[in-house]
Amino acid sequence: MTTEGKMYMWPPPEGHSDVVLCGGCGSVPCRAVFFMVKHFNLPVDLCGIDFSKDLYSPECLKVNPIHSIPFMMVYPKEEGGEPTGINGSDAIALYLVNRFRDLIPESFLPSDPLEQAKVMEKATFISDVVYRATMYQYVYPLMGLMTECQYDACKRDFSLQIVEDWAKEGSPYFMGTEPSFADFYWYSLWLGNNWVQNDDFDLPWRHMDVIEKYPASKKIIEAVAELDGPKTVFSLVIGEGDASAELISSTGFFGLLSKKLPGNARKFNWSGDVHPNFVAFAEPETKAVYDMPLNL
Repeated sequence: MTTEGKMYMWPPPEGHSDVVLCGGCGSVPCRAVFFMVKHFNLPVDLCGIDFSKDLYSPECLKVNPIHSIPFMMVYPKEEGGEPTGINGSDAIALYLVNRFRDLIPESFLPSDPLEQAKVMEKATFISDVVYRATMYQYVYPLMGLMTECQYDACKRDFSLQIVEDWAKEGSPYFMGTEPSFADFYWYSLWLGNNWVQNDDFDLPWRHMDVIEKYPASKKIIEAVAELDGPKTVFSLVIGEGDASAELISSTGFFGLLSKKLPGNARKFNWSGDVHPNFVAFAEPETKAVYDMPLNL
């Protein structure tokens, strides 16, 4: 019998689990691995990261110098030892499967090298190509983050059709009757793309407006949405400074998104020291150094 992990905001308190998974419920890659923890009831703590004060703190950077989320801390057995930090949802998923194989079925991420590669091919394609061709193009610019290049945008329909073709090979999930890591990532990206689900957005493309063209892909989204773990994470708030995917989607990122492109999109000024994702929240005099709107 396993003990369910705790939830708290950064930093991990005394009595934390050996494995602590850090991130936020609004993040596409974070949700993919949060789904795993909740769906399989893993003895892993969820630690919320408040971007405004935690992510770039010395304590956080010590274990997560890549300074993106999700990241995981694995504590040694000996008391007082320093944790090992691991960044990235793919690396984290592989660790969790190997560490808790008795709790995670082969159908989710197989041990067989070829079968595992089939799942990871789908998961990494969704987390990279499809993510960059959809949410990066049509959601992130509305909140002041940098847009990606046309090379990514032109892959939008192609990448969605690849996912649809994969979805047709299984039912109701990519690999058949049981969900895999690829299914969790696909549903998490769907939630991210639906930050702009409200009718007052005037955009040239929204995932929700074209999903009927991809019925097999839609079937996976609907199936994962009914699973207990993803259901829990959808409405989950780890603590103060975190927000649920449900709230972000229903409010259009708390009403902070522009209603049309190019929104607050900008090029990054390489001569400064402000991270591009923080330009939108900088003081006016700092923001002026970086704020160079694009015409998309």
